[in-house]
Amino acid sequence: MTKQNLKWLLCGITTVAIAAAPGAWPMLAQDETSTKSAAEEPPYKPKTKRELQRQLTPLQFEVTQNEGTEPAFKNRYWNNKKKGVYKCIVCDRPLFTSNTKYKSGTGWPSFYTPYKSGNVAYRKDNKFFYTRIEVHCSRCEAHLGHVFDDGPKPSGKRYCMNSAAMKFIEDRAAKKTASDEKKPEQIQK
Repeated sequence: MTKQNLKWLLCGITTVAIAAAPGAWPMLAQDETSTKSAAEEPPYKPKTKRELQRQLTPLQFEVTQNEGTEPAFKNRYWNNKKKGVYKCIVCDRPLFTSNTKYKSGTGWPSFYTPYKSGNVAYRKDNKFFYTRIEVHCSRCEAHLGHVFDDGPKPSGKRYCMNSAAMKFIEDRAAKKTASDEKKPEQIQK
């Protein structure tokens, strides 16, 4: 084996080892704004039910506070293809990024991993005669949706979320690039 082939083999093995390491994919899926630690986040003061009813639409309140579900294919983000971050509608915590969003065919926005694993929490749900895993915001406990084991690689997970539980913040750089492309060229005299 030549030195060049040995270098390529070691490079390949290292790449596979990094990709297979636990926690590597969620880290790669995060964008540069995710480097803030939980200690750097502003403190969260829970809102009363009354405050939430004033802040949220009836559907947002039903989904986040009563573990409701919005209609498939008739929600805001199921077909959103823009680049950006999906945040909790209640407390503004980053939950998912467009980098991990994929078309699942279910009619709800689906992601294969959260923005940060600590930003979501899980609970068993036995409401429909079988066990599902509910996904909640780890800070304010707003119901987001469910996670299933039928997602794409690398995680194999499908985080099937309700649009009503999230707000989308478009990436400014991507938005600026898209608007620059739409500007007509100036005609020089």
